[in-house]
Amino acid sequence: MEFTFSQLSQRLQSALREIGFTDPTPIQKEAIPLALEGRDLLIQARTGTGKTGAFGIPIIERIKRGERALILAPTRELAIQIRDHLRDLARFSRVSVFSFYGGMPVARDVSLLSRRIPDVVVGTPGRIKDLIERDALKLDTFKYLVLDEVDIMLDMGFREDIEWIVSKMPTERQTFFVSATVPEEIKEIAKKFMRPDFTHVSVESEELKPRIREMVVKTRSEIHKTEKLERILKENENEKIIVFVKMKRNAKELAYQLKKKGYNVEALHGDMTQRRREAVMKLFRNGMVKVLIATDVASRGLDIEGVSLIVNFHLPEDPRVYTHRIGRTGRLGREGTAISLVSPSEKKNLWRIERFKEKSA
Repeated sequence: MEFTFSQLSQRLQSALREIGFTDPTPIQKEAIPLALEGRDLLIQARTGTGKTGAFGIPIIERIKRGERALILAPTRELAIQIRDHLRDLARFSRVSVFSFYGGMPVARDVSLLSRRIPDVVVGTPGRIKDLIERDALKLDTFKYLVLDEVDIMLDMGFREDIEWIVSKMPTERQTFFVSATVPEEIKEIAKKFMRPDFTHVSVESEELKPRIREMVVKTRSEIHKTEKLERILKENENEKIIVFVKMKRNAKELAYQLKKKGYNVEALHGDMTQRRREAVMKLFRNGMVKVLIATDVASRGLDIEGVSLIVNFHLPEDPRVYTHRIGRTGRLGREGTAISLVSPSEKKNLWRIERFKEKSA
């Protein structure tokens, strides 16, 4: 029998109705019934296809009093996003969900954990490891483990931290690996961390495939790029747009230039305090800010609804980063556009991206 939300508890059905989820996505139809049976899962699907629900729904449904879940995510923004989504799912379930990440005072986290360890802990590997080392977080009651966006965490060099954290968890647990891609390294770690009978769930749904129109605009120089960008922003003034740049200083400078000319923009980069980053993301999500000038910190797994246009002001050297960037639009089968402004010095980067796309096709 095909899985539907009607097979879940009434409290979880009520939460799903309140947040507007009526039918499971294809990856949720495949993954949730297996997860509810207690199976370890390697969940593979594109970003924006409902992967968070694929592990979040069964955890909220199955977690018992005295049990806990640990969810590791590569970035602060993604940890916050997962926390908020799981809180929505748990609104009638009395399951507490908190997030822990760098950029916020560690003393605040230690104080919170001294009073009560949440039922679901979402965090970045560095901060979670720090809290364990301080004896603020003990993992002996954690029966669920999720490694979200595993491919990104490995790209960011978190493998050692992840292995150390997992070594502190009970061996009797349910484990979920979640990833858009599954290279050999992920298969190898999955075999190490998961039970031998783990299931690899992969869904390629035509209806959820991103429909992204990709365009390349050749430019003579950086100044010429800014002129082209202004024209693009004028032509799409009511759209939600992310403009990707190479470095933090580029984000600051470009946002400053555009603000002076009256554009509704904000920068997002690693030099900002966590509080400021969260405030900017909230403004962008709510549509109060239409244009986000971002470094690649914003391309890592974020699900921002309604982004119709991505502009690559600078092309990345790594083609996979390009894929992560343009994946911020065209989500859940919607249409989106990605425009790359390419100067003569970036021809090699463009060639790499085109070769990568040919191999992946």
